[in-house]
Amino acid sequence: MEELNGRGIRSKVRVAKNGKTSGGNSFFRGALYVLLSNPIYIGEIRHKGVRHPGLHESIVDRELWEKTQLLLRSQAVRGTSRTKAVASPLMGRLFDESGQSVTPSHAVKGERRYRYYVSRSLIKGTADSAGRGWRLPAPEIERTVAVSACQILSDRIEIAAAASGLAGNRLPAIFAGAEGWRERLQSEVEAGAALSALVDRVELSDIGIRVSLKLPIPEMATRPVADAKGLIIMRFFPMTVRRRGVEMRLVIAGNRAPAARADSALLKAVARARQWSEDLLAGRAQSVAEIAERERVGSRYVRRVMRLSFLAPGIVEAIAVGDQPPELTAEALAERVDLPLLWNAQEEAVGIAS
Repeated sequence: MEELNGRGIRSKVRVAKNGKTSGGNSFFRGALYVLLSNPIYIGEIRHKGVRHPGLHESIVDRELWEKTQLLLRSQAVRGTSRTKAVASPLMGRLFDESGQSVTPSHAVKGERRYRYYVSRSLIKGTADSAGRGWRLPAPEIERTVAVSACQILSDRIEIAAAASGLAGNRLPAIFAGAEGWRERLQSEVEAGAALSALVDRVELSDIGIRVSLKLPIPEMATRPVADAKGLIIMRFFPMTVRRRGVEMRLVIAGNRAPAARADSALLKAVARARQWSEDLLAGRAQSVAEIAERERVGSRYVRRVMRLSFLAPGIVEAIAVGDQPPELTAEALAERVDLPLLWNAQEEAVGIAS
């Protein structure tokens, strides 16, 4: 904005039929945000909020454009944007074994808000004696479904089978559209909206998830009679279920499982343990009680966490990249796991291979 103003560049002057003029103004924040978020730079067009592959060549590297969108979003003025992020993209699309919906919920701790998808039986308190029901961290299940959807969209044979009612010369446009949706699912900015638009139904079970997509057909293609709104593509993904306290975590089988993500709470606990131990060794703190008073936590909590300052380097490295077992939480590591002194024995105790 400063550069444009310094060069005297203003918006285009328009003359209406009645002779009145408009435009000729400086480019301020809002106008620049609209310009920089236009997908036309990467060879796409936007119509009614949905991006489609264009017939023109990209003039900006896609990775650079995606980074720009993240930057724009992080610096946007809250409350002034006309477009809203999809808060719970799987709402009304996620179901358990009994066919009941798994609905969005949330919890607030301090200034942080944690999103979940919870079985209706658990919300209403009607779960059976076995306590069956799902309580999944929303980012976890949304990421899992997004990765599963990307696998479906990468399978041209499966897409072609679903489009068997179409003329063969229409398949390239459909494949290009599927690739565009796959890239949106991999974008942190657009993944939520893409999930909401693509996912038709997700069914949870103890042995896997069944993901059903409704792939929009480009307007140039002849629509099949069976489904005038899109191609229905379904696939089952085997998985295992791991407990993390009262939460569950889905671990999809196969080489294309969701990429590992670091557990921020576990990382924070390890960092705190090291910092507090260094404070005591360097004389910056005289006792555990002093650290507890400074951090506004209990002395017992400080003692528990400080055990993690002696973790084997292999465990710390695994935690840093998210390769620790899914059930290994900060609470489990600090309280329930008996940590031996030997590093290789520690790795065996927590289930991390050398």
